[in-house]
Amino acid sequence: MTPVLSLALAALVTLTLSASGQNGTSTVEREIHAMEHQWNEARAKADVATLNRILVDDWTVTHGDGTTDTKARYLADLKSGARKFSGIVTESDVTVRVHGDTAVAAGSSNWTVTLNGQAQGGALHFTRVYVRRAGAWRMIVSQATERR
Repeated sequence: MTPVLSLALAALVTLTLSASGQNGTSTVEREIHAMEHQWNEARAKADVATLNRILVDDWTVTHGDGTTDTKARYLADLKSGARKFSGIVTESDVTVRVHGDTAVAAGSSNWTVTLNGQAQGGALHFTRVYVRRAGAWRMIVSQATERR
């Protein structure tokens, strides 16, 4: 191998490793995992200010039972106490796929919530879509399906 080719190969390996991180996870994937953590913690604590920052204004959610909410309605329910999480939200098997300024997080979660006194939640599969706007990742849609 020529010195120039050897140097080019070393540079390529270095760029590949730095782009994907030491454990094979990209910076964007780590950012989205962090957003998922913020999302779950904020919901459990009814932290409407954090959720307002994370969600785009026209965000929607389709819940596991098929009902849908807008950002305004979801945050109003949390703020009023009509929607109450009874502890932490756990996630497992979360994958993040990045496509430019769009990222898709999918996995499984488990949580319990009451909405207007009615118990909901449980074991779900979810998909959430994030977009990068003005340099920040924001969630644009969330969808959940009951796990059986």
